[in-house]
Amino acid sequence: MRFKTLIAIAVVLVITSFTIGYYLSISRVEYYLSSSEIEWLVKSIAEDVSVIRNLTFKELPNVVVVNKSYVLSTWGSEIPEEVLIFGDILKMTLLVPKDYNISSSYRGLLGIWVAASAGNTVYVVQEYFTRGESPLVQRVLAHELTHVLQYQYFRTPPTHTLDESLAIRSLVEGDADVVADEYVSIKGLGVVSKVSSLTLKDPFIDIQLTPYIFGSRFVEYLLSVGGWGLVNKAYEDPPKSMKYVMFPQKYLAREGVVDVVVNVSCRVVHEDVLGPSYLYVMISKYFNESYALSMSSEWLGDKVVYCVNNTYKVLNWVIKWSSSKSAEDFYRTFNYVLSLNNATSVDGLWFVNDLRLSVYVVGDEVLITSYSIRSPN
Repeated sequence: MRFKTLIAIAVVLVITSFTIGYYLSISRVEYYLSSSEIEWLVKSIAEDVSVIRNLTFKELPNVVVVNKSYVLSTWGSEIPEEVLIFGDILKMTLLVPKDYNISSSYRGLLGIWVAASAGNTVYVVQEYFTRGESPLVQRVLAHELTHVLQYQYFRTPPTHTLDESLAIRSLVEGDADVVADEYVSIKGLGVVSKVSSLTLKDPFIDIQLTPYIFGSRFVEYLLSVGGWGLVNKAYEDPPKSMKYVMFPQKYLAREGVVDVVVNVSCRVVHEDVLGPSYLYVMISKYFNESYALSMSSEWLGDKVVYCVNNTYKVLNWVIKWSSSKSAEDFYRTFNYVLSLNNATSVDGLWFVNDLRLSVYVVGDEVLITSYSIRSPN
């Protein structure tokens, strides 16, 4: 059974067509703007966004003011099954510890929304809209208004893997971030907070941040080559892998991605392509972002298959590399990750808490199998 693994922010995209203004810090004071004041601010910024993006709003966006408790109660009351499965994948690939609570991280993301867009509507969280003109709030609104323009002019295809969904989100978020940055510049708002690097604290959140981190660079590259015309054209042929976003020259060169085959005899409940950005987050966690980027550039494809029976959860992950040397490099890297997790080796198997792992390199592929005993219901 194949899921669209669009987790956290991406799950919201599937369920409600939301694109979210996600930022890590914002000042708080006790006097909030009224709904009419927020509507005026949105319409004022929309005029500049239209000029920057060189697209005219077909109709002005609707503005809906909500509060944080509404956001949490509406979208955070139930954790999607895909998110829970992804929590197991994070644990079984050693990105998070055994006691990691992905539900808490999921709700934590929802709790720091500043604004969001769904179709032709901009939702704003009132607690973040205070008296005085906050540069951060203006930047967030410029970002979200670009999403409204995207909705009015473009359509993106349905996605089937985590890698594909992150890549298309990178085009969407990168487009909006470039416009927001230009808005900040022309308005002379100074240095405004934005997502530009991993937190290196929560891999689940970091994976959600990769479309923001690499999306701007991808869109800036397209702009340098062919202006907004090339960016617009990218919506007709969007990047299908983070390989093209992280290394945009490969997008224009139309380099291929390998469709990796994983043969298993267990009951499959989930399969996916994690992609180079997943590896980037993993390697950054244990090493550094420079080495992670270099290693990720050698990725050609992968497939993860998650199985469940009455006793075990089993994860099979096969990663295809550009050469046998790159495969050997990752094999050594992952073995070092095992050592950092105090793994013990017995008869070719690695044991980390309740996990039992095997790691092999075969030519230009690395095969990782991870077993975990199922908790009783």
